[in-house]
Amino acid sequence: MGAFGLGTVLGWSSPALPAIEFDEDWGNFGDKNCTYDEDKNVCKISEKWGPSPWIGSLVALGGLLSGPVAGFCVDKFGRKTTMLISSAPFVLGWLLITYADNILMIYFGRLTTGFCAGAFSLAAPVYISETSQDDLRGLLGSGFQVMVTIGILFVYVVGDLAPWGWLSLVSGFGPLVFLVLMIFPPESPRWLISNGKYLEASEALQWLRGASCSQDVEEELNLIKKSVDEGKQGSVILKDFLAPSILKPTLIALALMLFQQLSGINAIIFYATEIFEDADSDIRPGICTIIVGVFQVLATALSSILVDRAGRKFLLIVSGAAMCLFLVLLGVFFYLKVDDPAMEENIGWLPLFSLVFFIIFFSLGFGPIPWVMMGELLPQHVKGLASALATSFNWTLVFFVTRFFNELKDAIGPEWCYWLFAIICAAGTIFVCVFVPETKGRSLDEIQRYFGAATTTNINEAQNSISK
Repeated sequence: MGAFGLGTVLGWSSPALPAIEFDEDWGNFGDKNCTYDEDKNVCKISEKWGPSPWIGSLVALGGLLSGPVAGFCVDKFGRKTTMLISSAPFVLGWLLITYADNILMIYFGRLTTGFCAGAFSLAAPVYISETSQDDLRGLLGSGFQVMVTIGILFVYVVGDLAPWGWLSLVSGFGPLVFLVLMIFPPESPRWLISNGKYLEASEALQWLRGASCSQDVEEELNLIKKSVDEGKQGSVILKDFLAPSILKPTLIALALMLFQQLSGINAIIFYATEIFEDADSDIRPGICTIIVGVFQVLATALSSILVDRAGRKFLLIVSGAAMCLFLVLLGVFFYLKVDDPAMEENIGWLPLFSLVFFIIFFSLGFGPIPWVMMGELLPQHVKGLASALATSFNWTLVFFVTRFFNELKDAIGPEWCYWLFAIICAAGTIFVCVFVPETKGRSLDEIQRYFGAATTTNINEAQNSISK
């Protein structure tokens, strides 16, 4: 439900922005916020306030600001507690948007919901990776992204049927339900052990594994203790990140976030309705957006099943290559639309076709897997700080892509805008082939050994070798 709330924040602007831009109620907000459109006989938000880029991108700015705060909180107060703390302001942000009587209230509401969504996007993958069994970690990590896409589809459907104010009010129920449900699961056993709460950690692990007694989880608990003990290296400073065992996984996590966002995914999610309006599709833009949302949910659900079978690396390669192809096709449509307007009638189906398959393949790989691997790759003792860095970096990219997407489109043309995203997808595919390790079926300790981190197992093996 926390991921569902994140999805509603990301998808909200697509159906809401066209409705907000022309809304008769804006006439009550004062001349500085709106201008009268004689052709449509309504007030339009003035160009000074620029609703589309700012209402869309302020969410990303909020997510960016939340990174350092959430990173500190997940280490200081716990993964579960951080998410619970984020729930109340999440609801408040939606209420600000719902009852807004001026544009600044919407801006502040979007900033607040973005901040809380950013906290969830950091804390939840860490919590999932630390509470999951090794053979289910990919499935459960991808399940987070499935719920994000369901949240996006939810606001696409409700936004096509209801006014944007009601859409905002209904969206506030996601974090409210989460607040109630998350009372029951325990805190991460790994975090509890790192804070000396061994009895609570044992009880938490029993709850998570459905065990009847502490003996049933004793072996796993001891492994977690060893991992936490070897990860306790005092306070983390910038110099620590220069160690190859930390620098390599951190750079891979950052690179995956880079290629995820520079694929243009959030520009497409935020402005899907406007993209279909630009394309002059034969199908109503709102319906096209819902169709894209449906396929996004189905593909992400399929990814959650495949991620522990096909593997993370394979899915990323397939995802990147296919996204590149369908972005090229989308660019071709807009190129032909300008170069030969008569062709538009023959290929009016191409924008919906391209975006549906772009979303499908994004959802199979580059959508969920970077978040799954962020929780897997980063060493325990720097996970809070490194996760904050990766999440802030991700939201920074979201901000720049969503804020300047329309300007980029106007500057180089929509065809070159999508072709640029395609080039980045191709580069991301090559990067995965060369640098990203497969983590399917590996424990968190085994992944750290891959990067050369000293672990208890390494030390024991070395001692046994010396003794022999």
